[in-house]
Formats: sequence, structure tokens, C-alpha cells
Amino acid sequence: MKYKLVTFAFLLASINLMGQIPYNNRYTSPVFSEIEINTNVIYGNAPALLFPYILESLTMDEDLLMDIYLPVGDTLSKRPVLLCMHSGAFLTGSKLAEDMVAFCDSMAHRGYVTASIDYRLGMNPLSSASSIRAVYRGLQDGRTAIRFLKENRNVYNIDTNNIYMLGSSAGSFVGLHNIFLDTEDERPPETYSNPDLGCLDCSGNNYSHLGKSNGLVGLWGSLQDTTLIVETDTIPVLLVHGTDDGVVPFGYGAAFGNPAFPASYGSELIAERIENLGYKPEKYFVVGEGHEFYGTNNGNWPVGPNAYWDTVFNKTVSFSHSIHMPYAGFYHEQIENNAYFYDQSQKANSWYWDFGDGNYSTEQNPSHTYSNSGPYNVVQFVSNNLNSWDTTSAIISITVGIYEHQQPLLSLYPNPAQINILLKNNDSEAMNVHVFNTRGLRVDGLKILPQQIYKLNVEGYLPGIYFVKYRNTKGVMTKTFLKIR
Repeated sequence: MKYKLVTFAFLLASINLMGQIPYNNRYTSPVFSEIEINTNVIYGNAPALLFPYILESLTMDEDLLMDIYLPVGDTLSKRPVLLCMHSGAFLTGSKLAEDMVAFCDSMAHRGYVTASIDYRLGMNPLSSASSIRAVYRGLQDGRTAIRFLKENRNVYNIDTNNIYMLGSSAGSFVGLHNIFLDTEDERPPETYSNPDLGCLDCSGNNYSHLGKSNGLVGLWGSLQDTTLIVETDTIPVLLVHGTDDGVVPFGYGAAFGNPAFPASYGSELIAERIENLGYKPEKYFVVGEGHEFYGTNNGNWPVGPNAYWDTVFNKTVSFSHSIHMPYAGFYHEQIENNAYFYDQSQKANSWYWDFGDGNYSTEQNPSHTYSNSGPYNVVQFVSNNLNSWDTTSAIISITVGIYEHQQPLLSLYPNPAQINILLKNNDSEAMNVHVFNTRGLRVDGLKILPQQIYKLNVEGYLPGIYFVKYRNTKGVMTKTFLKIR
């Protein structure tokens, strides 16, 4: 079933042209006014425990459902995905949990494809083995959902390299194990019998894709064992937890303090393990706060979200964007009133420059000649195939006309040069010319007769600035030129 939802408070900022730079706030602000929701999409089918969840062998096949949220009017052919998984201790909850709906709705308005899933529920709360198997079934269903999205990438215009998970409580258990319990030899022994639950990607559907996500927002979750985290586990993680969580311990302990549940490792110890391996997880740990501290109870708001909701949501926005965004960066060199800019961005395929004087460029490594002296704020804006973006700027100082009172004895052009540079002796006597690099090493030497034009081949020079020193009876003078690739 499909229906559309319009947010009247959305900020129309998808293309905010400031000058010639295509600034946009996609992924960070609600740039789409309307979204479409495809409800009850079947992403798989798997055996679920029957109430009262005493016998693991007593199951019935169950359709696995998700609601998919899509920005309306989006022409992008590949978009990142946020897959949301509700709380509820593997006993209650659904894809309609208010916090998961809020994440899906708000992130879809920002340009993501989002989905909230139902996963299999049911376990015997008095059985350690049953609780372990419940987490594993959730892990399988999360992977099933990702395989479904990858298989239908062209239907929903999905970038299969950027599918992220967001889980709350039990849903965070699912997400954490998706990232860190990702090989068959890490499977808990309880999953192999009575009956065997099958391999990680052997349940739900038959699509031949890996069901591992590319990033995780883990809200008040826990992991079976931090030894599951190894050096090759480099997936970006944002961990959110209250230090006084009495449902899912921040450190080490059993959920709900239930001795029948196996003890597990909360966000504090997960972060510590990741850091000990040399990586840096994103963290938002709030001292003194408990479970679901943004105001929900099993995913629903009794009286609406509190102030923590905005903080958690904004951290989710910036974290998700950081995974797929390019990173802007550049340096520059100057020769008199000529500036040469060198791109140092990462993961970009489009470049836009504002030179600060009303002129612009879309070259990766542009140069620009300024007509007037002064400080200029040079802005670089970069983007990639996802319309993900970043920007940076630098102030440069230009002085024009300082040499205009002198008649140059030596002219050189073009500048910058790639293959050849022409040196013209404008004087009435011969001059000796030497070319030096920035380390002071001489790389060329020649003699130019009066009024002669000499073609100097610089194709073999390394890119950078060079100094041309020329001497005659009038003295020694220096000019500079830039060798480019």
C-alpha cells in the first residue's frame, strides 16, 4: 500500500544558489516537502515462535514486513538507506513504534530512503538459550531486510554501498550483532540445534547478497561479547546510552537484571574495545540517564519527546551524512596577483569554487587572476554521486600593481606552464638565466641574446613554483612561474 505525506514545516533548501556554487542542504535539512510511504512490504518469510514461546520447535512461518519511506520528486538514481529497528525486548513492539516512524519520516525528508521493519518476536524469558536464539533470529531478519533492499535497489533507487542500521534497545542488539557477529564461526552454539536456525544469510529470502550494513546508530544496546569486535571491523558506529540504564546495562550485565538472561556488554565496553583496536566510535553517553532517555517507553512517547530527542536526532543526521559525504580541502600558491588552487578533497567528483571577487570555476585545480588588491574569501564546495557535499574556505591576500612601475627586462609566458615556457629578453644586452626549484637547486641554465625569445621545455619539471634568476650588467633579478601537471 502506498500513501503520501506532506510536511508543511519543511525547509526548501535543496538547491540554494548563492552565486554560482550549488549549495544544498540535502541529508542535513528537510529538503523534500513530500514523502511516499509503501506500507507492509514483504521482505521475507521465516519461522516464528508460537506463544507462549516455551518450545523452540513450535513455530509457524511468518511474513516479515517493512514500511519504506521515499522522498517524492527526487531524481537521484542512487540514495543511501537508513533501516530502523524497534525496541521491545524481543517480546513486543513493531515497525510502527513512534520513535522509529519519526526517524524514518524525518530522514526521508532529508533525502534518504528509510525503512522500519518488523522482525520475529518471541522468547522464553526464563531461558538463557531462548534469549540468545531470539537475538539471532532478529540478526537474521535484519540481514534479510538488507538483502531485500539490495535485490530491489533499482525499484527504490538505492546505493547498496550505503545501507545503515538504526536500532533502539532490542533493535540495537540486532544492529550491533549485524556488524560484529558477521561470520559463521562466531555463531552462538545455542543456534545450532532444537532446531538449527541456519546461517546468517540462510533465512527469510534467497537473495544472493550479504546482509551486512555499512553503518550503525546503536541506541542503548548491547553485544554478546566484545571479543566479536576484531581489527577488520571498521564499520562506522554511533553509540548512544545512559550511564544509569537499568534495562540494558551501560557496562556489563544482564538485561533487566534478569539472572536467566546471559550477561552482555553495553555501549561503554563496546566503545572501549573499538578504541583499543585503534578506531574511534562516535559516542553520546549521558551521565545519570536511564533507558530510552529521549522520552519513549518501548518506542512510544507517552507525553511527547523531551529535549534529548533533538540531540540524538541531530547526532544521527550528522553521523549518517559523515559516512557518505566527500571531504573538502585545498591549498593554494600565489605569484603576484595570480592564485593557483590545488584540490585535496576526498571522495568528491564535482568541484565548485568561489574566488571571492564574483568569479567562479568548476575545475578541480583552477587558477585565477585578481584585478584588485585585498583579502578574498575563497570557498571550495565539493559533491559526489549521492549529492552529498562538503565545503571549506580560506582567506587569501592579494596585492596588485606592486611591479607595474618597472619595465620588465625578462618576460615569461604562459604562466602557469605545462610543457613549454617562452622567455623573452626585453633588454639591449644579453642575460644569463638560471631556473631554481623551491629547495634552491638549479634545474636549468641558459643565455638569451638581446630581444631574443627562448623556448624552455619544462615538461620534465615536477609541478610547483620555480624561480627564474636573470643577470646582466644591470644586476640580478628574479621572476617566478608555476609548473602544472
